Amino acid sequence: MPIRIFSFVIAFAALANLAVADRCCWDEKDPVKVTLVVILASEEGNTIDKRLTKVAEEVQKLHPKLKSFTYKSEERQSLKPNEKVSMLCVDEKTAEIVIKHGADKDNRVSLSVKPPDMNKIDYQSVCGKFLPIVTPCKTKKGECVILLIRVEPCRGN
Repeated sequence: MPIRIFSFVIAFAALANLAVADRCCWDEKDPVKVTLVVILASEEGNTIDKRLTKVAEEVQKLHPKLKSFTYKSEERQSLKPNEKVSMLCVDEKTAEIVIKHGADKDNRVSLSVKPPDMNKIDYQSVCGKFLPIVTPCKTKKGECVILLIRVEPCRGN
């Protein structure tokens, strides 16, 4: 299912912001929908998937040599707090994600992410926000693996 990217906000390297869904949950024990988008970036060519234009602009601020951006895949799973999942990225490499707690009173979700070839990252995110992570992981073709991770503790989705 294609992803529609509307706007992006800078945080860490950048935060991607998609259309926010309906009213979010307020119980920290509720399941959280996690979306993982895998992007492949290359120093070769100059082709940018239209869905990734804003992401490419933000990533290129810190990684100007990356010129081409390809939308590889998207996976969604619903996780309960403290549940761990491994999601396939590329070439049998995975990202491990753990929800620490669902949406709190400020609508923030705490999670832990272990991208391929990186150490664990603990952070908080708001419902509907994407965190892009430019990893050191390379495909067999030498493409850089970029992850976009979004949490949605939203009801009705």
